[in-house]
Amino acid sequence: MAALCLRLITPNSDGAANSIEVPADASSIDLKRKVEKVLSIPHNEQLLFFQNGSRNAAKVELDAERTLGAQGVQVGAVVTVKHVTEQVMKENSVLRQSISKNGGSSYYYAHANEKELPLELRYVYGGAPAKLTNADATNSPAEPQILTKAIAKYSWADEGDFVCIYVGHEDEADAIKAANDGKGGEVEVKFQPKALELKIFAESRHYCLVLDPLENEIIADESKHRVSAGKRVTLKLRKKRSVTWTRLERPK
Repeated sequence: MAALCLRLITPNSDGAANSIEVPADASSIDLKRKVEKVLSIPHNEQLLFFQNGSRNAAKVELDAERTLGAQGVQVGAVVTVKHVTEQVMKENSVLRQSISKNGGSSYYYAHANEKELPLELRYVYGGAPAKLTNADATNSPAEPQILTKAIAKYSWADEGDFVCIYVGHEDEADAIKAANDGKGGEVEVKFQPKALELKIFAESRHYCLVLDPLENEIIADESKHRVSAGKRVTLKLRKKRSVTWTRLERPK
């Protein structure tokens, strides 16, 4: 069995490396005993990680029960040595402690329920790529994505108790055509105290107008919309306070 010449990165070495040579069929324990002679760190207190010569190769912890060759260690690989006291258990990491302490408000909450890949799929050396399966996947064809186009042209006016917004056929012909006569749910409007969202649904494309934040507050329950078939969509925003609006949106 050919020998493996490895570069040994020692603790607090600032990247300096020693060379060490072991047989490819040596076990991780054999390597640890060699490291013990070089660094005087007892073999049972070592954590060893290897990284092959590729620039993007993963750094992998050595498995004590398999030979170096079986784990994919190559000639010239870098072996990093850490003391067991340097190991950070998953549950003690900054990420997990933050989630435990802050719950849903943690910056890392998106990682709370992530699952680890099976061991056999984490590192693959040679051979055909292994396809990750999705237990929830079905053989049904994927639904086509429908593009959404922003409604860019509209007019508005302060009309006393209401502020009215007009999306006309002259400026947004396709959107108004899609709005039809307002039947069947082709037009949807969501009013909020300081925002609104208009959606017009067509078979091949959706149209959307979002205004957020509005210049002043509105009464959402008393605001409404009207569709004039082939002409325009009108949004009537009920003012919360009787003030004149000089602009529709407040700068963000």
